Amino acid sequence: MRIETETAIRAVVKALQIIDSRDGADDITSKGGIDLVTAADVSSEDAIRTELGQTFPEHVIVGEERGGTPVAGQPYWLVDPICGTRPYASNVPLYCTNIALVENGEVTAAAIGIGSSDEILYAEKGNGAFMRSDGGDKPIHASDKSNTLWIGTMTEQGADVVRNVLLKRRWYVWQFSSSVGYAYLAAGRISGIIHFAPPLSPVHTAAGCFIAQEAGAIVTDPFDGSPWQLGMHSFLLASTPALHQELFELIKQSY
Repeated sequence: MRIETETAIRAVVKALQIIDSRDGADDITSKGGIDLVTAADVSSEDAIRTELGQTFPEHVIVGEERGGTPVAGQPYWLVDPICGTRPYASNVPLYCTNIALVENGEVTAAAIGIGSSDEILYAEKGNGAFMRSDGGDKPIHASDKSNTLWIGTMTEQGADVVRNVLLKRRWYVWQFSSSVGYAYLAAGRISGIIHFAPPLSPVHTAAGCFIAQEAGAIVTDPFDGSPWQLGMHSFLLASTPALHQELFELIKQSY
């Protein structure tokens, strides 16, 4: 395992120790509109920055709470300390910690810690995806055995897609404000994701897209089917090529 991956895993562990303790969870402020931040978001990002910075002081860290700007041609980290702050603030265990390493414009390593559990997912480019839990590591693979989809949308067109999915009467649809669904897909717990979003920082989704892809999922743009790239804002993830084609056709029919 690369030292970068080992460091990302350590950083996730330290962040989740703070987050799961709920120290700062009740210290809530608004970023504007319905977007929240807790003191735990900030303190856990600081812990991640400290861990990454000790091993890689030359790397820029781009965080959800503290910001940061990549330097052209240099590796950098994308950090979302608590993806799912609203459920976290409500003491609902649907949140995760995302860390991704970007080299030459591509994610090459990532780690995700699933909140309120001991599960850490990680991957390195070309080497598959793994879960660390109960003191051991095991490979994980996307699977179409579940009839559950996670759909996230902030657009009217996306609402039409949700309607058409429900009318098929073959999927159970989840929607919650956290990219932990991406980790669930990588682990084979759900079968697909349709995520429509306005322009957002890749701190939210880079780790999830990368680990799901390394777990065998097909990850693309939902509108033209082009392969996932770091700058995308909306995503279609499917556990199998057949499911990807089915969901892609359903999206086209809805637009």
